[in-house]
Amino acid sequence: MEIDAVDELVFRVIEQVAADNCDFDKVIEFVVSFSDEHLLSQEILLKLSSIFNKDAMYREKYVIIRACALLFSGKAREDALMEAGKTAFLLGLDDLAVREFKEILQQNSQNVEALCGYGAVLATEGKNEAARAQYERALEFNPFHVDTLCNYGCLLYRLNKMDEAEEVYSRALILDEMNVSAHCGYGILLSKRGQKNKASYHYTRALELDPGHVESNFRYARFLEEKGEPLDAEKHYIVALKADPDDSRPHLFYARLLAEHGFIHGARVHFRCALKLIPEDVEVHCEYARLLARFGHRHEAEVQYKKALELDPRHFGTLNGYAELLKEKGQYAAAEEIYRQAEFSKRSA
Repeated sequence: MEIDAVDELVFRVIEQVAADNCDFDKVIEFVVSFSDEHLLSQEILLKLSSIFNKDAMYREKYVIIRACALLFSGKAREDALMEAGKTAFLLGLDDLAVREFKEILQQNSQNVEALCGYGAVLATEGKNEAARAQYERALEFNPFHVDTLCNYGCLLYRLNKMDEAEEVYSRALILDEMNVSAHCGYGILLSKRGQKNKASYHYTRALELDPGHVESNFRYARFLEEKGEPLDAEKHYIVALKADPDDSRPHLFYARLLAEHGFIHGARVHFRCALKLIPEDVEVHCEYARLLARFGHRHEAEVQYKKALELDPRHFGTLNGYAELLKEKGQYAAAEEIYRQAEFSKRSA
């Protein structure tokens, strides 16, 4: 029976994508073969993809929708590839996302969504000029594509082209006054330019439209903190963390806020959360170590300094902080050696 085949497919896909070092292409090949063997229709596969999407099972969704792209043709194939590219990008699978977007562009070089998506992947990888070329090409074909305008505005801001970025965000909001990303991006730009009242308007407008928007909550929290409103800032850090607990930035900045106001236990919790997400960030290990040392947790501070030095043996801040800690512990000879290494690191830099 068809329903039994669907149940088996769902079980096998969930099982395979959960495996360590999952080979997505092999799972996709299995889905294509299984669908052919059991004569599963396009409608059933698309419905499965939609169900996985609603349940936030994005790895499973990617496998199914990519299989759809291999089974479909024409516009249906193009749409499936687009969804696969977006899903891969969401999962951080940049190579797979690029593959999907490139396949679309081979089929239709004027697909604005694919150009925009490809540009977003390139921007994430730090390939700013290549990303800019994709955005500008997309806007040649459709100057009114709001997602491209928002992404392009963000890139121009990153490239410190403030006037151009402001003009692009303004265009995006003229076209879609209710676009949350445009309000958030424009708020970031205006805040950087010192236009605090305008920035506040755009942040609050973004949050009126989408109260759980992670980037708007995070940026507005930082904005409020800079204005000297820590209690209001805390509220927005908490909303951002509830909406996306896997984003290290709200954990880190909330930890700093808590530490600054003497809430050491809470600060430690969020530093640890941040380090679980970014375990190779030397600066965060060093910062956490300094906090621990400042409040007398010397053993834990030493552990963090050592972890930082494993990652970067010549990191000046870590070497200097570790030397200070050893000196406080009365280990003067060891401290002197670390100070010497710190001085050498400083000169080399």
